Order: sequence, then structure tokens, then C-alpha cells
Amino acid sequence: MRSTRGQATVDYVALIAVLAILASAAHTTVTGRAPGIANAVGGQIRRALCVVGGGPCRDLTRRPCTVASIRDAHHIAVDVLLVRIDQKRSVLRERMSDATVRLTVTRSGGAGAAVGAGAGAAVTVKGRRIGLSAEARAGAQGVLGAGKVFVARDEREADAFMRAIRAGRSPPSPPREVFVEGGTRGLGRIGIGPALAGASLEGLAGTTIGARRDERTGAVTLALEWGGAGWGAATVALGGPAGTADRATMLGLTLDRHRRPTELSFSAAGALAAGTALSPGLARVLGGASGASRSTGGRRWELAARLDLRDPAVAAAWARVRRDPSSGDAIRALGAMIRDRAHLDVRTYRTSRSYDGGAAGMSFGARIGGEYDHTIERSRLLAASSRPPGGLWEPRLDCVG
Repeated sequence: MRSTRGQATVDYVALIAVLAILASAAHTTVTGRAPGIANAVGGQIRRALCVVGGGPCRDLTRRPCTVASIRDAHHIAVDVLLVRIDQKRSVLRERMSDATVRLTVTRSGGAGAAVGAGAGAAVTVKGRRIGLSAEARAGAQGVLGAGKVFVARDEREADAFMRAIRAGRSPPSPPREVFVEGGTRGLGRIGIGPALAGASLEGLAGTTIGARRDERTGAVTLALEWGGAGWGAATVALGGPAGTADRATMLGLTLDRHRRPTELSFSAAGALAAGTALSPGLARVLGGASGASRSTGGRRWELAARLDLRDPAVAAAWARVRRDPSSGDAIRALGAMIRDRAHLDVRTYRTSRSYDGGAAGMSFGARIGGEYDHTIERSRLLAASSRPPGGLWEPRLDCVG
């Protein structure tokens, strides 16, 4: 018995050495030619070591991509003297790479102060804008919103969900996620001239804090998001350029049902879109639909990073940032964790946006007016790549074929 004491430790060290040699050989064989194979081999070896070490072990299951989406949003606002109140309702329908469909229903409202100078009135119907504007205005609001996420097994079931949502009924199955969010935002607008020879510029920026709960697992994700968006158009006689731009950054912390931190996530997204504001007559001559005169098309990119806080090194780096958020060394250490141990995703989408609505108002410091708009945004995945922790970049062929 004394001669075999410590044998388990020797075997364990030998097992690690063998796995390390296999990992090195696999990496040398497939690097540059088949990153998917290298990532699969490396991931399974790391999982085997984790299991032998007693875990907890990282889930190797890939999260599905959003292959295509359509967002249908209705917004209404009223200005009375120095007070601005608005409401927004949107439904986001996403077709996922695993054939499921996600439906996100959001309702939000805002209240705050708005000031301006000038007057304007315009209406846009199927892309045709009629009216004039000579007004500049700005405002700040507090915003509060809530929503639910439903998951349908296929497009047919998603259609049934949509019919229930439009009718004001509960969908056939309960939500997978519920969320609330609140924050502040600032907005501004400048409009000059009539629809046939004028220009307009709008901007929006804000910060929100939210919480999202997974109804199946009980996990809660706390998120801080900030960003901005802008829209501009110029029209001279028969038409002119129009464009939009937006950006958003988010930091998220996921807690399990026992409120223990399990994942730290970062994401950044941006979009650029451009088009031409054509008169309906010219659009028809060129073979376009009348709605093309207020449509823009462009590209959106998304970058996401996920860190497993059950990894002791990652947890230690995050704890340092929590203790001293202003520490440069702590931030650099967390950045190194993201570079070396995060799961990274990069995606690019083709986007398009169409708009109908109307607005009228008069400002003399205080403002009286109102506006309504209906916006439809579409996107389709063009490219997707991912890099697992410690792995290589590889295209997501399960998302884009």
C-alpha cells in the first residue's frame, strides 16, 4: 500500500502531459487550414481537463445567429409648452440559424422637457413627404420600458404568435424572457425649407439600465447600454441624399438563479445607411416603388464578447475592476482576459429602413405640437465569424452557409 501511495497524482500529471501533446499536435496539423477542427479538438481537450479537475466546465454549445430580422415600430409624441410625452411600441421578429423565430415585444414611454424656435408641418405617406419646416428644437427625457421575448419553433408558429400580438391576446406559449429598462435620453432636430427644397437633421443619444430574466433558468442579466443615432436628408427639386447612422455599446452581467455571477458580456454595434429621397414621379420612371423615396439601405456590424466568470482568472480580474473601476492596471488585466479567454462573435448585416409619418408644431421657447411615425427596419446576415476561448477565428457556416 505504501508503494502505491501518490500513484493517482502521477497518473493525473501523465494524463495532462498526454493531452497537452495531443493538443499541440492537433494545433500544428490544422492551423491555417481548418480552424473549426482545431477549435473542436482544443475545446474538447479543455473540457476533459475541466471534468477531471472537478469543474465547473464551460458549455461548448454554440448560440444561434440571427439570420434575418424585421422591426416594426410605431411612435407617437405630444409637446405641450415645456413638456414632451411620447410612447413607442415595437415588435422585432428574428429568424435564427436553428430555424426558430424570436419575437421581442417592447413598449416604452418617455416624459421630459423640450424647447424650440420656429414652426413646421409635414406628412410622409409611402415615402412621399409634403410640407415645410423652419424650426430648431431640443429636449431631454426620462424613459421607462418593458417587454417580453417569445420563441416560436418555426415560421408558421411565429405567424400565429404575431396574430395574437396584433389582436392584443397572449401568444400560445408563455414568454422565454421578460425585461425592464429605464434611463435618460436627449434629442434634437433642425428643419429648413419645404419638402421640394429643404433639409433636415435629427439626433438622439441616451443611456439605459435594464434587467432581463430567463423564465426557464431563472438567470438574470443586468445591463448598462449607451449610444446614439442620427438621421439626415436634403431635397432639391426632384430629390436628394438621405442617410442614417447609429452606434450602441453594452456591458452585461449575468447571475444564475442563486444570484451568483456566471458571465460578463460586452457588445458594440454600429450602422451606416444611405439612400436617395426621390419624388414619387421620378421613382416610378426609374422603376422603383413610391415608398423608395424615403428608404435607406446600408450595413450594420456587431461585435460581442462573453467571459465565463466561473474561470478563477477571469473572476479575479473582474473583482479588481469592481474594487477600483478607475484603475488602469485593473482595466488592462480585464482587457487581457477578453483577448485571451473570451468567446468572440463578429457579424455583418445588410439593412434597409422605410418610414411613414407626420408632424406639426410651433415653438416660441415652449412648444406645442405632435408627431407620429411608423418605421420598418429589415436586416439580413451577410457574414459571421466566431472565436472560442483560446481558439482560432472561423466562419459560422451554420449561420451563412
